[in-house]
Amino acid sequence: MNSLTKILVAALLLVFATGISAQPGPGNGGMGRGKALMAKKLNLTADQQKKIDELRTEHQRKMIDLHADIAKLQLDKKEMLKKGNYDRKTFLALDEKIMKQRNVIETARANHQMDVYELLDANQKEIWNSRPMGQGMGKAGKMGRGMRRNMDCPNMKPGR
Repeated sequence: MNSLTKILVAALLLVFATGISAQPGPGNGGMGRGKALMAKKLNLTADQQKKIDELRTEHQRKMIDLHADIAKLQLDKKEMLKKGNYDRKTFLALDEKIMKQRNVIETARANHQMDVYELLDANQKEIWNSRPMGQGMGKAGKMGRGMRRNMDCPNMKPGR
């Protein structure tokens, strides 16, 4: 029985070690890697890199607040649905607030991307514009952002 326990423990350790080593770490394909590669391609000056880092930090702070606001609205909607006593007007008003908040988030992302773009010189803008859509320093694209509403997906219908 003792040797069986040792074999089981060794097998479990092997399974967990394999799973952990398969996960991308910093610099191994995470979100930061694409940004670093784009920065390298653009050959940013130290001043540009500093300004972009400042813009990114400011943008991240803003996004934390915006995402917290939308999370609160979604919690309000969940509570309303749980109570079960609501009407069309109340439901649609809360849904409209959520959609407006999503729009605010997307507008903030677009503004951040343009803030970065405006820091680039003509040659850097050409490199930036030649990248595949959805990649770059301002937006990760649809990959890596979780299960968000993807309106390009044929199975996703508006209003879902």
